[in-house]
Amino acid sequence: MTDPQPVPLSIKALSRLTPKTVVLDILSAAGGRSMPTPALATGGELMGFKPGAIRVAISRLAAQDLLHSPQRGEWKLTLHSPWAREQMRWQMQLDHDIDQWKGHWWIASTALVPRAQRSLWRQHERALLQRGFREARRDIFLRPANLKNRFDELWSELSELGMHENTVLAKASQISLAPKPALWGVQQRHRLLEDVYGQIKDLMKKTAPQDKQSCRRFLQLGRASIRALNTDPLLPQSLAGTSPRAQLVKLMPDFILAGRQCWFRHLGLE
Repeated sequence: MTDPQPVPLSIKALSRLTPKTVVLDILSAAGGRSMPTPALATGGELMGFKPGAIRVAISRLAAQDLLHSPQRGEWKLTLHSPWAREQMRWQMQLDHDIDQWKGHWWIASTALVPRAQRSLWRQHERALLQRGFREARRDIFLRPANLKNRFDELWSELSELGMHENTVLAKASQISLAPKPALWGVQQRHRLLEDVYGQIKDLMKKTAPQDKQSCRRFLQLGRASIRALNTDPLLPQSLAGTSPRAQLVKLMPDFILAGRQCWFRHLGLE
């Protein structure tokens, strides 16, 4: 069995940035507004990256169709991309995706997926983790069947996220395994959501959180909070207890607006 905590469960790990994620996160925070290359480079410098690295990241993201240029020298997110859809997933009221759990399980058998091809395997495994599957025994990934997705919908989502086509997906009413909440790191995840919520509240209590350090913190906490929400396995309450997820979701719109205002002031884009 693999590490039972393959999804990062700390703010530090979730908020880790690269030139690519800085560009994506700044454009995501822009709320559909296009941004010029110099502004993105300035934002990258604030987060510790050289302008050249940001420009390279922009070119690579555009080549991957994650960005497009509405006019010369300006950039926007490509909203139809899988990344953009996943980024906005938390806004779709995740709790509405949860159905009453009847004790059934989704099982993904990956015995025919080549682990030796590491890049392919990581992409495949990441897709399963993104939808709350965990490896209970080698090549047996499972999750409670408490999502409202039909079989074809779940298969389509997982495939789009990168699940290998050789995966065997099934729904079972009885299984010989007895997964424990610890497989999903339930207690650690609850603490993570509470910590993110508390740090966001503290940041927003500032009278005028518009200094450079506040801008940095908005972007870091924004990445951590959205990743924490979007990777939440959405387990049934009978298995995981009451999640603090809802209070964080409720806080997010005001937090994103405050962060956007901070960044626009810093970049001179008001």
